[in-house]
Amino acid sequence: MKVKELMSKDVVTITKGSLITDAANMMKKKDISCLVVTCGETIEGIVTERDVMRKIIASQKMLHQIEVRDIMSSPVATIDEDADIFDALDMLRKKHIRRVVAVNKNKKMAGIITQSDFMKLIQKKSMIMIPP
Repeated sequence: MKVKELMSKDVVTITKGSLITDAANMMKKKDISCLVVTCGETIEGIVTERDVMRKIIASQKMLHQIEVRDIMSSPVATIDEDADIFDALDMLRKKHIRRVVAVNKNKKMAGIITQSDFMKLIQKKSMIMIPP
């Protein structure tokens, strides 16, 4: 199975100059755990719920003073959308990360693949193989 068959194609993005309160509200509204930070079509970073929790507390700044650029992780791990999902899983394991951005042949963002995607796949396969 290829990354493009499992990845989420509707990636929610934000700019690095946005306030972290806007990022947190967007994640809550969309019920997602991360936003890809972009400038046009360029992938600049990623901000996760975990970043919000850990880095904001450490910064000791007021929420309305913190921009996405202050807590985003960069560079972002990427993988070709035509790669095998086992390569993506291996990347997650080796880099100790929970998500990787999939890119097309032009190195433009095509989607995102996460640990949750793999868990859903396992659950789906288990349901097919094990009757209720």
